[in-house]
Amino acid sequence: MKINSLNLKQIIKAYTPSLIHKRISDITLVNSRLFLFTLKNEKQKLVVDLDNTKPHIGLLDTSYDELSLPSEFVARAMMNGRPLINDITQMNNDRVIRITTVATDAYYHQNRYYLYLELIPAHANMILTDQDNRIIVAFYETSPLNPRPLIKNGIYTLPTKKNEENTPIDFSLTTYSKYVEAAFYESLNKRKKELYGQYLKKYAKRVRALEKKISAIHDAKKKAEERLSDKERGELLLMNANEIKPGATSFQSIKLNPSKNAIQNANDYFAKYKKAKRTLVNTEEILKSVEEELDTARFYCDVFTYASEEEIRTLLKPVNKSAKQNTPAYLPYYIDYQNIRYYFGENALENDYLTFKMFKNSSHATWLHLKDQPSAHLIINSENPSNQVLDLAASILLVISRLSSGEIMYAHRRDLTRDNALAKVNVHHYQSINLRKINPLALELLKKKKRYHAE
Repeated sequence: MKINSLNLKQIIKAYTPSLIHKRISDITLVNSRLFLFTLKNEKQKLVVDLDNTKPHIGLLDTSYDELSLPSEFVARAMMNGRPLINDITQMNNDRVIRITTVATDAYYHQNRYYLYLELIPAHANMILTDQDNRIIVAFYETSPLNPRPLIKNGIYTLPTKKNEENTPIDFSLTTYSKYVEAAFYESLNKRKKELYGQYLKKYAKRVRALEKKISAIHDAKKKAEERLSDKERGELLLMNANEIKPGATSFQSIKLNPSKNAIQNANDYFAKYKKAKRTLVNTEEILKSVEEELDTARFYCDVFTYASEEEIRTLLKPVNKSAKQNTPAYLPYYIDYQNIRYYFGENALENDYLTFKMFKNSSHATWLHLKDQPSAHLIINSENPSNQVLDLAASILLVISRLSSGEIMYAHRRDLTRDNALAKVNVHHYQSINLRKINPLALELLKKKKRYHAE
């Protein structure tokens, strides 16, 4: 959503009451061109997006609290503590905002600083200066030979205003706020790509390689199946060896090597048959192994596409640093009781792995989840669990969700499909249980939970 200078005047007027006399407690460089200013004791945060085509500012209700990407600008802007905003001005009736701040240094001197936001398409920038307009840091520095140099210790000058149509067209603050929010969450995806895109590329490449390998295995398997009839051909040649003349090239549509006699040709067909049988046995084992690896690679692709930064960090962080072999962070837990195993996850990674990888092909397994609210996934590998088993499973689910009662839905695994998000499920058919009281046994069993890798 593009804005002109008159639009910007409306935006500043609307935002000033929420920003004036507020202290900046933190600045986060979210991705390569988006900043988030956290205001002390305020729910709303100031967004400054230096997008090349649609630079903008906005106020956003967000709990986003990730670490800043390395940035000299952030370091310089916060080096004198937490600046207080005491003025916001549109400069030269242009798409340039000057935010005046005051910060107290180590000697308790109050110093004034100017933060210039140049929201000009193709030339968006953010510059911090001292009270004499001497540049402390510019996010995008220019060459000293530039007609308008933006360099450290240089004097800041306003950009030359270009002629533009100053009539707001179809502009409303409500629409603009929705745009700011949508652009922000799109930027979060960009940040995730900048941070973890290498992992997604790695696993996407692995998926393509494994799919190609599986296709080759199926081709080899098909060819091997076609060679199983070579046993019959060999037997037919042996039975009619006396009728086959030396140098013959075929017998009853069976191709022969003219340099070999009937028995030698028969042995060649027997050898091809045995090789085909070995191939079929080997391909089944190899295919199973490769398909499992492909499922894991696809799981990682989904994680790096849909998971939050926190979930991705959980995945990349080993569960047990002292173990000789690190335990993958996505493996779910289980509890055994009276020959029934209850599997469950405690976060989106574990839930997704449990439901869409471990039990991907278990159509008759029973899946449980809190109705109409987020919760763990719990799976029992039984198509028709008894009421006692369902009661215990529902109790385990409530304890994990820190609830004492609630409605739990349960469905067969075959009635689930994966939505376009990590661990998000479309349930096509289910039944429900209203549990008013937790089975105390669930509390005791959860003390003995184990990770799936312990098998």
